Amino acid sequence: MPESLDMLLQRVTMQQQQIAQARPMPEATLRSLLDDFLIRFAHDTTALEGNTLTLHETQVVLEHGITIGGKTIREHLEVTNSVAAWHALEQWVWSADPLTETVITHLHRLTMQSILDDDAGSYRTVPVFIRGSRHVPPNPLRVPDAMADFVKRFAYRPESLHPILFAAQAHIQLAAIHPFVDGNGRVSRLLVNGCLLRDTYPPSSYPATSRAEYLTTLEHAQITGDVEPFVHVTAEAVDWMQQRYLLAIHQTLDPGRPRSGPRL
Repeated sequence: MPESLDMLLQRVTMQQQQIAQARPMPEATLRSLLDDFLIRFAHDTTALEGNTLTLHETQVVLEHGITIGGKTIREHLEVTNSVAAWHALEQWVWSADPLTETVITHLHRLTMQSILDDDAGSYRTVPVFIRGSRHVPPNPLRVPDAMADFVKRFAYRPESLHPILFAAQAHIQLAAIHPFVDGNGRVSRLLVNGCLLRDTYPPSSYPATSRAEYLTTLEHAQITGDVEPFVHVTAEAVDWMQQRYLLAIHQTLDPGRPRSGPRL
């Protein structure tokens, strides 16, 4: 039977405690984990929106600055912009400043620079519809007030709320408001990681290979208010990255003992 959400959250919480107890990790190990993650994140977060660059092609673009034949300039910009926005997210995380509208619009500006031109970093002023979704975003006139309420709610996590539940709810709500003409999903996925990192969880990426489940559970949460399936998807993404951390920790503690790879 599939693992229940309660059991999954209990397990990732225990795994997080194991990771915390093993800190600090060797700098070279941590850097290799994060470098690999950033390539995967840039690929996944753009592929979820239709970018056709493969994981390997994304790596080539990011590490060598090489353009890939047959791919559009926009596809190249999407992955490079994702990295620029990620670094800005890290600066906010380490600052300990509360979440503000300025933080969110700055992340959007970097995500969509040279793609949306004048709309990058600005709230939409027109109605929009989400392709293939039953959820209809609010009237553009309501966006400023909705965003003001959003940052108040998600400025800090209540102690009683699990970090993964908090991060997933932030994604659901921001994507539901759909404050920008385009790039809402990418900014929402950045924000998930901002929430996780602030609670010392590893960064996580919704895999492009699970695009249908990701979109279906997100829409379900927005339409019905039932967030559990999307929280489960988010927890699975966290679990995947935790497994990589734990594998590295085990190899560091006992490098001569063979270990199995991370659960996929």
